[in-house]
Amino acid sequence: MHKVLVIGAVNTTKHTLNQLVKYGFDVVGVMGHQPANTASVSGWTDLESQSKNLYLTFKGFKKINDLENLDWAREKQPDIIFAVGFSQLMAQEWLDMPRLGCIGFHPTKLPQGRGRAPLAWTVLEQTFGSATFFLMGQGADDGPIFVQEIFPIEADDDAASVEKKIEQAIVTSLDKWLPELKKGIWEPIAQDEAQASWYGKRALEDGHINWNNSAFYIDRLIKASSHPHPGAYTYFKDTKLIVWKSELETTIPIKGVIGRVLLVDTEKGYLIQCREGLLWLKQIELSEGLKLQVGDKLGYNIEDEIFKIKQLLKTSKNE
Repeated sequence: MHKVLVIGAVNTTKHTLNQLVKYGFDVVGVMGHQPANTASVSGWTDLESQSKNLYLTFKGFKKINDLENLDWAREKQPDIIFAVGFSQLMAQEWLDMPRLGCIGFHPTKLPQGRGRAPLAWTVLEQTFGSATFFLMGQGADDGPIFVQEIFPIEADDDAASVEKKIEQAIVTSLDKWLPELKKGIWEPIAQDEAQASWYGKRALEDGHINWNNSAFYIDRLIKASSHPHPGAYTYFKDTKLIVWKSELETTIPIKGVIGRVLLVDTEKGYLIQCREGLLWLKQIELSEGLKLQVGDKLGYNIEDEIFKIKQLLKTSKNE
């Protein structure tokens, strides 16, 4: 029986661990990322409580490559390490530790979409999601693949719904593969490098809405930035307005100034004119006391704001 060590931080780790237990693998330890601020980790889950419920040995960590973590893991003498659902880069010592190897996870249709922020990017581009388990090496997400469960991202999908689809794909893929692994079958298939592509890092400010973009693009951006991410945002009366849900409008024959509220509907939300097309803001988060009305303008007119600042500077110099 293979001795398995599981390392991770989020819901994908939780589902992987449950599947390993379901199929009777000898899970010799679980290592869970415990950041100072768990809210800063999208989809963070309490692996310590899960391990306790499953009667498994647990160790929390902040930096995976600290010597104490390596020593703790070596004592378990794992045959396989499942490193699923955390973003820290693992030192070569981790890859060399298990007898068979380290198995990683990526939620894209590898070799496409290697790299950073795959959930946000795949929702933004409305491509494919996947549960892909692969043999880790020194490259980023480029190792040979053990199993891959692919699904399309639909027009109405946002980050939250795709995350749930990924979790279901994990269960489905491991239902297919773990019985084979338990038999000792270890036959990963090399990725086609000619088909490889990469995603770069995304940050909080990448959720900023530019109303000069098309309604289609802004709709995808809002969906990509939604939970478990911090949300897409614009500005209204010098406050940040966060948008969680949106919907394209293609039938109402109305046109207005870019960034202005054209209609308010109790069910549909707020209809906004974009550079090309119209967009309903269906769920927003706004400072208490503020309310959007027809005719309100979202975002800033940059030249007007620069003018205001220059006037303030002139006034302060004259005082």
